[in-house]
Parts: sequence; structure tokens; C-alpha cells
Amino acid sequence: MELSTGVSNGGWRVLVTQVGLLILGGVSFIILFSFGGQVVVAPALLPAQWLVARSTSGWVSKTFSILGVFLLLEVVPLAVVILVGESAPVWIGGVVVAAMGGAAFYRTSQATE
Repeated sequence: MELSTGVSNGGWRVLVTQVGLLILGGVSFIILFSFGGQVVVAPALLPAQWLVARSTSGWVSKTFSILGVFLLLEVVPLAVVILVGESAPVWIGGVVVAAMGGAAFYRTSQATE
């Protein structure tokens, strides 16, 4: 009886996928606490979070949906203030738009079961 020297492709795919999800989740969490970095990274990170949340299920999907909502809630008011100017109505409008966008992000990123 010979010992197997090969590794199944399925095992490697699962490992690479899990490591990729851990890295993306870590970057997503860390970027929430950066000062200004989220404005630069959000255009690429939000679609990635949405795709991961949409294509997975269970707690992984919920985690990436919630991380995406938090990133939207952080970035949209800042972007509105940068584009329009700083005043109380602009901040309030930015928060309202971010809340609506966050709700849409969460609802559309959850796969229908």
C-alpha cells in the first residue's frame, strides 16, 4: 500500500478561500478605524464585501453585510460634506442617505433562501 503524496484540490481551494475571507474581513474591520483611509479604500472594498456577503451564507454573509453597512455609514456623510461643504443640514442629509444606502446594502447582499 502506497502513501499518497498528492493533496486534493478541494482542500486547497477551501483553505485559500478561508484565508482570503479572513484577510478581507480583517482589512474590512481595520479600515473602519483608519483616519481617511476608508474614503480611499471604500470604492473597492464595498463591492468586494457585497459580493462575499451575497455568495456566502450564515454568519459569514451577515458579518460582511454588517461591515459593509458600517463602512457606508462612515464614508457617505464624509463624502457628502467633502462635495457640498460643512454645515449641519449637510451632515444630517449625509447620515440619512448613508442609512438608506446601508439598509439597501444589507437587504440586497443577503442571498434569498
